[in-house]
Amino acid sequence: MNRLLAPLLVFVVWIALWGELSWANLFSGVVVVALIGWLIRPVPRAHVVHPLGLAKLLAVFAGRLVTSSVSVVLTVLHPTPARLRSGVVSVRLRHDSELVATIVADAISLTPGTLTLDAVTDDDSVVLQVHVLGLGDPEEVRSDIRRLEATVLAAVRPRSTLEVAP
Repeated sequence: MNRLLAPLLVFVVWIALWGELSWANLFSGVVVVALIGWLIRPVPRAHVVHPLGLAKLLAVFAGRLVTSSVSVVLTVLHPTPARLRSGVVSVRLRHDSELVATIVADAISLTPGTLTLDAVTDDDSVVLQVHVLGLGDPEEVRSDIRRLEATVLAAVRPRSTLEVAP
């Protein structure tokens, strides 16, 4: 039934746009719906969204946004060598999903004090180049980004991992 709803809606809109019900409008509506259905084929979804995981991801992102904003404000108001130290950290993500890598990279870039400079897809993973303000231990940054990746994976799970999982 779900597959018929969109074409039916297109057909109803077509008839409504013409403003009258006639054989020509009915026939041309069927042709338009068939043409649109042929040109625009549905793409199977490659990911499944989990609502609770998505809620947790939004909460984690909001928390990161607040804490990093405070850190940047402190750096501007009271700069110290440790707060001003910056650098680029290379992080290899554990999963090869481009959607997951994009969400992780965007979450990093939308957080003040960090910026994703580049994302390179290797054979079986994605490597992010992240600029960090107030850089301490690079391994701590990597583990923080991997925790963020795990949170994203809990919210948006690729179908391929669902089919393989026991």
